[in-house]
This record gives sequence, structure tokens and C-alpha cells, in this order.
Amino acid sequence: MVKEKELLTEEELKIVDKLEAEMFYAPTRMHMNFYKNEIQKIISQAKRRKQILAKCSNEALV
Repeated sequence: MVKEKELLTEEELKIVDKLEAEMFYAPTRMHMNFYKNEIQKIISQAKRRKQILAKCSNEALV
């Protein structure tokens, strides 16, 4: 997950860190799964953003 965090912006990192901290205090497994899913969504959006930016930069070079 360390490499995945490199893709995140500063704001996203703050949100992910807060969600990870909240996971430790989650009263139920359902709450833990919610926090985990939110983190995964943020990371997947960051990956998608990187792919789009890479595609755009490749097209600009052509």
C-alpha cells in the first residue's frame, strides 16, 4: 500500500490517514469495512487519475 499512497495528493493522504485511524476505533466489523472500502475507492480513483494523465501526456508527445 506504500506505493499506492505515492499516487495520492496531500488532501487524499490526510483523508486516508484519518480513515485508517478511525478504523481502529470502529465499533463493528461493518464500520471497519466501510472505512476500508472508502480507502480503496480513493486509491482506485488516484490510480485512474494517473492512467488518464499518462495517456494524455503520451498523446501530447505524438
